[in-house]
Amino acid sequence: MQKRDKEDNNHRNGRLFLTAAVLLIIILMVIITVSLVFFRNLIRESAQIMMKEEENKYKGYYVLITDDEDEGFWKGILQGAKQEAAEEGIYLEQAGEALNTQYTKIEQLEMAIYSKVDGIILDAGDDPKIAELVKRAGEDGIPVVTVRNDSPGSGRVSFINISNANLGKEYGRQICRLAEQKEGTVNVCVLMDSGGQNSGQNLILTGIQDYLVARGMDRRINLTTALVHDTSVFSAEEEIRDLFLNSPDQKPADIMVCLNLSDTTCVSQTVVDYNRVGQVEIIGFYESETIRAALEKDIIQASVTVDTMQMGRYCVEALSEYKESGYVSDYYAVGTTLLLSGGQEGGASDE
Repeated sequence: MQKRDKEDNNHRNGRLFLTAAVLLIIILMVIITVSLVFFRNLIRESAQIMMKEEENKYKGYYVLITDDEDEGFWKGILQGAKQEAAEEGIYLEQAGEALNTQYTKIEQLEMAIYSKVDGIILDAGDDPKIAELVKRAGEDGIPVVTVRNDSPGSGRVSFINISNANLGKEYGRQICRLAEQKEGTVNVCVLMDSGGQNSGQNLILTGIQDYLVARGMDRRINLTTALVHDTSVFSAEEEIRDLFLNSPDQKPADIMVCLNLSDTTCVSQTVVDYNRVGQVEIIGFYESETIRAALEKDIIQASVTVDTMQMGRYCVEALSEYKESGYVSDYYAVGTTLLLSGGQEGGASDE
């Protein structure tokens, strides 16, 4: 009898223990569930607050649009523009930089207008479709500032660039300096970008011609141009190499003048490849590690460079001024600096 009572007690105690354990587990699960809900709501609220703060962090959104191959040149402009935009509390990015798909300049411009950005910085050019889109942007209340390549008559609010007249003058000065060291007729070839045949580079060419005439050097210097198609870096390289291969003496000119960074790099490499260093002298544009190295080795005799960060800052300043007051200067001129062979700087070249 006592043994049975003892077994009943043990059995009852076991059930009580099991019940207590189940209740404890249920209580723990309730506590965990409530905690998870609480923390999930807390995280959600924090995320919403952060998103709201991020939205309120910027008072505007600008985009830079270009499809130019001179990445180093535009990298400087983008950096300067972003610095100025950050100081003004504006978010700025290069159109399409976070996308895997490559879009044309026209497509990027259409997307920027559709997205209703607050301002556009555009490497424009002569395409009528671009002028039409710039006009449409203005009608939608989106101011457009053009940089390097203008779109006159499109309704853009300002144009930021090097003075093409001064640039042509500096190229002319360097051509004369090199030509004076030679005897007889000097053949000079200016490489022209096919994408801007009717834009600022024609003003540069006119500036070169005017300078040669003013110095009486036009009688000694035979100035010609060669068109380089910029559909891709490879096509430009091929056409520049053809200038050497299709010349009777594999020397297209005594002096070659480049108006952009990619042509300067390609010509300097081609001169090395064809063993024409010292026979073909190069006057280039802008600077990079490759160009500075070529200057130090006398592969390139001179290169005209520009403060691209200043250009970028001017772009943002122009947009912001227009948005605040409705008025802005029609043109911002950026100074240039001359780099000479041997790693020397020739000083400002827009005197």
